[in-house]
Amino acid sequence: MSIAEALNVRSVEARHTIDASPGEVFDAWVMPKLIEAWWGPEGFTARVRELDLREGGRFVFEMTASDGTVSSTAGFYREIVRPDRLVMEFTEHCNANLPDGVEPQLEPSIVTVDFLARGSQTEVVVTHAELHSAYAELATFGWSGALRKLVGAFSGPDGSTV
Repeated sequence: MSIAEALNVRSVEARHTIDASPGEVFDAWVMPKLIEAWWGPEGFTARVRELDLREGGRFVFEMTASDGTVSSTAGFYREIVRPDRLVMEFTEHCNANLPDGVEPQLEPSIVTVDFLARGSQTEVVVTHAELHSAYAELATFGWSGALRKLVGAFSGPDGSTV
């Protein structure tokens, strides 16, 4: 049995295809105003508190739920390869108001985002690794909702993109 199995550590994956180039979608992950348009699950708003876009640079994203509860995600950029890949180490997870039975994720986790060209579209693949089992379910829900919001950000009401 591996250490990961003994600790019940998991990875989750979420994917979505967006009508935009890899460079445009990549920028939506690294530019504060664009991040604020979609970051977080549905029903949450986001604010970028800190973003130092360089390998080893720190980020802090604050999310506010519809009930006013605020939580943050923070960490460091591990790899930045525009427009193909972004790797972040989360050192602080959104642990506020967790559902019953979900323990806080206190250990670091790794988020890898791949931007895959698919003709005139981009497939975004988010892999969130080194998560505790119960928190992994919550992360799946969060990333799925966030990616739906990202798709919406690229198809605004007037047909414009972010």
